[in-house]
Amino acid sequence: MKENIKILFEHYLAGKTNPEEEKILMDYLADPANADSEFHETMEKTWAKQANEPDYSATAVEGLAEVWSKVEERQPKSRLLFPFVKYAAAIVVIISASLGWYAYKKAQQPIETGISFLSKTTQKGEKVKLILPDSSIVYLGAGSKLTWPSHFVKGSLRNIRLEGEAFFEVKHDASSPFIVHSGQMQTRVLGTSFNIYAYPKDGTFSVAVRTGKVKVSESNGGKLKQLSLLTPGMKLLYHLKAHDYAISNGRITEVNAWIKNSFAFKDVSLPDMLQSLERYYNVHFELKAHKLNQCRYNATFTNKSIGEVMEEIRVMSGKKMKYKIDTANKTITVWGGGCQ
Repeated sequence: MKENIKILFEHYLAGKTNPEEEKILMDYLADPANADSEFHETMEKTWAKQANEPDYSATAVEGLAEVWSKVEERQPKSRLLFPFVKYAAAIVVIISASLGWYAYKKAQQPIETGISFLSKTTQKGEKVKLILPDSSIVYLGAGSKLTWPSHFVKGSLRNIRLEGEAFFEVKHDASSPFIVHSGQMQTRVLGTSFNIYAYPKDGTFSVAVRTGKVKVSESNGGKLKQLSLLTPGMKLLYHLKAHDYAISNGRITEVNAWIKNSFAFKDVSLPDMLQSLERYYNVHFELKAHKLNQCRYNATFTNKSIGEVMEEIRVMSGKKMKYKIDTANKTITVWGGGCQ
């Protein structure tokens, strides 16, 4: 069986497998009982055949990017195809292992090659699931951008960059701390799950922890200042201009609720809430009354359409807030006489 799998694996790397053969290979690799050590010899032979290609590393990165694009789970109104994830993850294991093996072989040569970087940017109303080279999982929120290296080096820092919002499930590796850079803020972990909110235009940065422990620091003039250590249920909210922050405690289930289309707002001004709703629902708000800027809300919306959300906000305002939805232009005009 292993010999047949090795042959299939070699054919797969050469792009010569059909869908039925790929399914057999994916089924085998998806089983945790099957180690991948027997593939090293096959990978070495495959890379040796490609030794004359001067730009193979770029090709490898493009191939990996293509695989990741298959792994990404876009989340429209329809349900996700969960069975696909197992096979897609197995593909990532193959390509990541192959790319890592190729990088190792290149490292033995006198000419050094730098690590390439990949990135993913989401649009308004879009959410994506990504699997990083170390098997860490990232749920990237709407209007966000994630940048990561094509592979991580064992024993070195796993540095990635985020603009926007993302929930991370980090693969534990004590020898390689996982660090998320968001502007002047830095979040460092070993293996845990947490949410980061870091849209540059919003002026605020937040980290909320679901499992494990997270260290949040501020980078100022090249110096790193630790702000806090966060444990499950804790949230740090940092104001970028004022350089101050506050720690609060909340429900652990709310940390990544947005992944399941549940959005929670606590003591949030109406303009700030509408700004978030713009990203979630891919609409544009026109706020016509300055009195509404002072309105603050505590609200949770779960699996609601934007029309249902607006109606609930209207009721919470004592029906003083008015709105009109222009479906064709995806624009919502808001006006009224303040709050109750």
